[in-house]
Amino acid sequence: MAGFVLFLLLGLILLGVPVGFALMMTAAAAMAASGVNLLVLPVQMFSGSKSIVLLAIPLFILMGELMSATSISERLIAVAYALVGWIRGGLSHVNVLTSMFMAEMSGSAVADAAVMSKIFVPEMERHGYPRSFAGALTAVSATLGIIIPPSIPMVLYGVTTNTSIRDLFVAGIVPGLILGGAFMAASWLFALKEGHPRANRFEAPALGRALWRAAVPLLIPVLVVGGLIVGVYTPTEAAGIGVLIALAFGFLLSRDLTLARLGGILTATARQTAVVMMIVAGSAVLGQYLANEQLPQKIAGMLGGVTDVWVVELLLINLFLLVLGMFLHASAAIIVVVPLLMPLARQLGIDPVHFGVIVCLNLGIGQQTPPVASVLLTVCSTTGLKIEQVMAYGKWFIAVMFLVLLLVTYLPWTALWWR
Repeated sequence: MAGFVLFLLLGLILLGVPVGFALMMTAAAAMAASGVNLLVLPVQMFSGSKSIVLLAIPLFILMGELMSATSISERLIAVAYALVGWIRGGLSHVNVLTSMFMAEMSGSAVADAAVMSKIFVPEMERHGYPRSFAGALTAVSATLGIIIPPSIPMVLYGVTTNTSIRDLFVAGIVPGLILGGAFMAASWLFALKEGHPRANRFEAPALGRALWRAAVPLLIPVLVVGGLIVGVYTPTEAAGIGVLIALAFGFLLSRDLTLARLGGILTATARQTAVVMMIVAGSAVLGQYLANEQLPQKIAGMLGGVTDVWVVELLLINLFLLVLGMFLHASAAIIVVVPLLMPLARQLGIDPVHFGVIVCLNLGIGQQTPPVASVLLTVCSTTGLKIEQVMAYGKWFIAVMFLVLLLVTYLPWTALWWR
């Protein structure tokens, strides 16, 4: 029955059924086949999605939408331009650094990709960069949004595994910096090979002006993530404070926001939140059924029985997550798959926080690999590029992501550096 459930779930997703509905339909079918009264299904859905910590998700989504609707992104780009524009392939580095700045506020790779692809792909093409290269770099850089805190997938992982979200956020800082640095190094190599230009010369006065204009946007992650790290407030409170600062900036300082625009922002936030919460609710029911069937223990035993060499077992876990990431969205993968792998992770002595970073890195790669490839498809739909055009360069950046994944997997201090 457990095998049938997983087959049905993947089949529905591949047929194009929205993930949240696929989870609910699979759970209902499994419960009916097992003779369980379906009246308990809505109760389990509600109880699985009513956690106060999950309130951080719509707030982080709202913060990202406010950032996109104001001049925050433009001011952050100016800072990145002044900092790294003078390096060979300057706009490539500006692209990556801006994505790192944006990641500190949105928590969503798809949202970052939608914003950055509209800005950077045309700009980089105008300066002589191959359009496919610009699209590939924008797509992979957006993945930093789920590694560098705040991160919506990390919130879901924390809720699912009862792991401290604060610890997960802290653990994502160094791997995110390493990944961003690796993207910039790869871009520099492409710049040398293809003769990409420098954007400008370094000028301290220009950097000072850019930093002054971006003072408030740069203050947002300091207050949100910094306050969370030192324990001043909870993840939900941190997200709420970020929203308040973004609102104050948009209405009072930059005056980019109006009540009419705010209505559209709230509507977009509600839609994105509904997608995530439908997945959470559906996963709550299906997860309960899989736990009753002891599927986590069976999968742990199956993977653990292949070999007793811990290096190989960790590699198998990564490969398992990489394949699933190709077919499942990050939210669904975390809620459905992570409980299946946690027994094996504990058996191998992997710290839950370290494992959370490993999971997010794997799912970040999954966001770039078809058929699901949510971030890649977002960039393609926004820019008009074809998947094969982006993948011509994207495959090399994915290889870079895999190398960073192995580094973080086998060197736990990269995630647990603060302990």
